[in-house]
Amino acid sequence: MIRILHATLLASPAVFGVSVLLHAQPPSASSTWRIADVPADLKPAIERADIYITAQHSALLRQLTQAVSRGGVALAIESCHLDATSQAYWVGRQHGYAIGRTSDRLRSPTNAPRPWAAAIIRDYAGKQAADVDGFALDLGERIGVLRPIAMRPVCASCHAAPERISAQVKDVLTDRYPRDRAVGFASGEIRGWYWMEIPKPARTGR
Repeated sequence: MIRILHATLLASPAVFGVSVLLHAQPPSASSTWRIADVPADLKPAIERADIYITAQHSALLRQLTQAVSRGGVALAIESCHLDATSQAYWVGRQHGYAIGRTSDRLRSPTNAPRPWAAAIIRDYAGKQAADVDGFALDLGERIGVLRPIAMRPVCASCHAAPERISAQVKDVLTDRYPRDRAVGFASGEIRGWYWMEIPKPARTGR
């Protein structure tokens, strides 16, 4: 299941990789795992989270591509924010799961990392997404799931180095996101993260 979800989400091996760069002392090491090392009884929760993350990612790429074809990058910037937000709200309303996107360089302050994710996001800033498959954290009754988002060509129009972003796009970003820091990403770099909080599987007995 995970292998299939990875292929769907990435469209290339550039977003989730098979190897992981581990920080020497990851935060809360006793309750933080690389996705590949998640205990067996928690893997069903990770698989459910990946389904929702994949759906959000696919919907966002689809809407972004359509917006670019209809109205150019300026419309896509608006679509990128509104469609991702509406998708996250839909998941929350329908299933009661918290889900969203975040980064070490935020475009909108409303996407600030959850406290449980902040240290990992800081420690992996600037890493290549292909080297990081993701993390799971024990949050008590829930599992926090982090999956990296790679800098891809479709993202370059408004997330590349400032000198590579057109004046028109800069004007739109400045108007909509006056505190924007989500620029300067290199190809393949971790541009952000999908995060999700999902209940642990019910225990059926000892």
